[in-house]
Amino acid sequence: MKTIIFCEGTTDLLMIQFVLQYKYDWKYQGFVENSVSNRLLKRTLEKEGNIVEICSCGGMTNIPNEVFKLKDKLELATKSEELYDKVIIMIDHDTIDSNREFLEKLNEKLTTQFEEEHINSDINWLIDNNILGCLQIKLFVKCIPEGETGAIETILLEALGTDDIEKELILNSKEFIEKIAVKQNRYLQKKSRVCKAVFNTYFAIRTPEEKYDERARVLKAYNWKENAVLNQGFDFLNI
Repeated sequence: MKTIIFCEGTTDLLMIQFVLQYKYDWKYQGFVENSVSNRLLKRTLEKEGNIVEICSCGGMTNIPNEVFKLKDKLELATKSEELYDKVIIMIDHDTIDSNREFLEKLNEKLTTQFEEEHINSDINWLIDNNILGCLQIKLFVKCIPEGETGAIETILLEALGTDDIEKELILNSKEFIEKIAVKQNRYLQKKSRVCKAVFNTYFAIRTPEEKYDERARVLKAYNWKENAVLNQGFDFLNI
């Protein structure tokens, strides 16, 4: 089985990797990065002959473009080895309307008719291939968190609050950013940016140099397999 996962950014990619690696026993194979920006773009994991590719798209608005590129690739494939059995898209639940807006952009790029009711459930995505015929691929759009607005960074911070020191650091970061956000009208005007700013403030203290490998070192440090926060809503990665 071959699966590809599209996510918004490096933080999401690392979280997906570590859930697969440390919770579901996938083996890390390799990575691709942008040599100019040092931004992590892709990682591949393997388990019992199955493959998962995780791709960072540089923001939610870029995901439809990357999925469209995949559609082109699937339409032109000539061998079964070039196909994917499942496509997973993981997005933040930034606002009440963000899911609908994302699906509108995705439908526009793919000429599909996916609805909000399809989020968090398997969808049959039909691809016309001139050589291999009509391909039926499982598409799964995962919105995190499911029941409220927020970002993946909020969930990760909750998971990282493993003792009183970490909890206080997270709380102080949150209070500082929220205070700054309401005192001016130039920066942090979107709720999603507030969540990311809190997360980045916490990591600016833990790892002052902005390197994904330093963040990875911090994220590796706690129990992914038994973490109570990550046991809620992440079973879609039990591929």
